[in-house]
Amino acid sequence: MFDWYCALRPGSHLASLLGASACFTTRTMDDGELHPWSTWPTLHRGVYNWQHNIRFINQDLGCAREYPPVWETLARQGFRVGVFGSLQSYPVPSRPAYCFYIPDTFARGDETLPERYRCFQAINLRQTKADGAEAQPISVDSGTLRNLAGLPFAGMKLRTAARLAVQVVREKANPLYRTRRSLLQAPVAFDVFMHAFGRFKPDFSTFFTNHVAGAMHRYWKYAFPEDFDTVLRGDDDTFRRETVVAAMDFADEQVGALTQTLAGEQGMLILATSMGQQAIERGRYVGELRLADPGTLMKAIGFVRPWRDLLAMQPDFNFGFESEADAEQFLTIIRRMRSPSGEPLWMRIRRERATVNLGLSDLQEVIASGTFVLDASERSPARPMSLKEAGFKVLARDPGTGYHQPLGSLAVWGPGIRATAARSEIELAQVRELILSQFTEARAN
Repeated sequence: MFDWYCALRPGSHLASLLGASACFTTRTMDDGELHPWSTWPTLHRGVYNWQHNIRFINQDLGCAREYPPVWETLARQGFRVGVFGSLQSYPVPSRPAYCFYIPDTFARGDETLPERYRCFQAINLRQTKADGAEAQPISVDSGTLRNLAGLPFAGMKLRTAARLAVQVVREKANPLYRTRRSLLQAPVAFDVFMHAFGRFKPDFSTFFTNHVAGAMHRYWKYAFPEDFDTVLRGDDDTFRRETVVAAMDFADEQVGALTQTLAGEQGMLILATSMGQQAIERGRYVGELRLADPGTLMKAIGFVRPWRDLLAMQPDFNFGFESEADAEQFLTIIRRMRSPSGEPLWMRIRRERATVNLGLSDLQEVIASGTFVLDASERSPARPMSLKEAGFKVLARDPGTGYHQPLGSLAVWGPGIRATAARSEIELAQVRELILSQFTEARAN
């Protein structure tokens, strides 16, 4: 993806950065299906997922307490640290102290450090929930208006505000532009990050964005039609290809702003991915299931204990409960949900203490019939249910044509770094130590 973009934009900031960086290929050794909510903790914590055991968004992270993320290690060593958006960074810790701390875009709450950035996080989380799998019509309530009014004081620039306005106008004129709405989270987030970075000047900071990965998932086929032995046909195909370019353009702006800022301060920039993507052929697309209303599901299956809907990425859904016993009771019922022919409705079920992760299967039988079966229990017979009755809907969107693979990219740029394009391979879990070594050397000198 980087090489493709640099060939399109040879004068880009990214092309300049890669030409002046020590470049590597990372390989994650995580087991099972690769997901960013596991591979990023691998980079941050320096051990693979069979050790840190972080397997889904918003799970209880007590299982990984023995392997603290790199920002916690540096903060405890007395360095000034800022965190922005890194996956699995919620909650805002009380200790050690941080210059700033804005958790990830799936956080359970909108708390931030300092409080002035809370308006951004509230909007960020609202949009993540509202537009999780497909962009919905724009709606704004009074609370959102108050938060929007606070964004300029949190760092949002006039140029970014203008971009948001243009996006709204374009969506009104052409609904296809809704698919680009998620890209706009990136420049808003980066404005807030740069505001915090400029105010507090940390010794170490993170900034995370998922907007390029999202475009790659959806539109790989249009960026790399040769992988599917096809060609682009018509304006819509070109629009999808240009969406990937637009995502990379935003990332390129960020790279340019960072290198310009760090050059004056003799700082170092590490550009990293936790894995990569490649073409995937999914076959005939008939739609996919989405849990649109978890409350309706709970009523339909008869679960009456307290629960909380936690943010996740489609096709996953996450829940929090007051106790492990409640979580197990919920799972006992959920496991009874099957297709009319007996296939499990959930392709993935995980529990970590009182948090639960469910991954929906795309069963053509269920999608076609609009029904599933809740198997019999000791107290009730088996009964069919409609998808609507249980809070589900069938989602039709661009089928994903790119998916995760273990090779990623790492570029290290800054003073004293010898540029190399060799891209020798290193394990992803070694990146944490590479980061920490820079601070060890700095203190030694």
